[in-house]
Amino acid sequence: MDGLWDVARVAAYLGVTERTVYNKVRASELPAVKVGRLWRVRPSDLEDWLGRTQRRPEASGSTVPGPYPYPEVAGRTSIAAEEGAIPSRADLEAALAGVDEIVERRLRLVSLLAKGVVALGWSAPVVVGGFAVQYYTAGNYGTLDIDLVGASEPVAQVLESWGFVREERHWYDAELKFAVEVPGGQLEPSERERVFGIRIAGIDAYVLGIEDLIIDRLNACMHWNDTESCRWTKVMVVTAPELDLAYLEQRAEAAGVLERLREMLADRP
Repeated sequence: MDGLWDVARVAAYLGVTERTVYNKVRASELPAVKVGRLWRVRPSDLEDWLGRTQRRPEASGSTVPGPYPYPEVAGRTSIAAEEGAIPSRADLEAALAGVDEIVERRLRLVSLLAKGVVALGWSAPVVVGGFAVQYYTAGNYGTLDIDLVGASEPVAQVLESWGFVREERHWYDAELKFAVEVPGGQLEPSERERVFGIRIAGIDAYVLGIEDLIIDRLNACMHWNDTESCRWTKVMVVTAPELDLAYLEQRAEAAGVLERLREMLADRP
């Protein structure tokens, strides 16, 4: 093998979907380089990665989680809480030690928070809002807090055990520089099906799919005259390496924003 491979060729070689490859690249599991706005994989890196995993990802379960594995975002699960199963403040600090990059720090917090929430018998929360935009724009979008969809009770229990302080709708930790908000609500079934997992430091975090995030931001752009949402929606539309255009246009038509979406899509390379 020689040269740089595009995502389609990597997916065909592994026998998986292109979305699976993108998820692995975004999760920093599969080594890749950016050429312009596109991801490319060195064949030697791919072979080394396959040698480390000792299996093709989808043959016996991917090391990056697939679709959201819970029946609803804010619901209880059949998992019984176990004493000591909630990660401690010390676990959180250990996970963050030496990590300065803001997106990775926030993902590590979310993954440990999800682990604690699931241990309490609830479905894992899902990253939405500004932090989801920050994730999909590789940290270029600036946001002060982490917005999550999920049940607020178990999130509050975990954060309180870590020493976070609640002020109105937010939970703060001044030392670690985190602000977390769980505004409540639910994802639609179609949105939940497109939530994907990121495995970071061996623990799973979940993020709203980019197509649904685009529609959310486009709604704010069109209906709330939010110029920042307009700007960052276009950034995601133009730079996202992979989009399910049929699903995206279907959602946009239902929301009454299809014409504006198509204007943005016209600028995709």
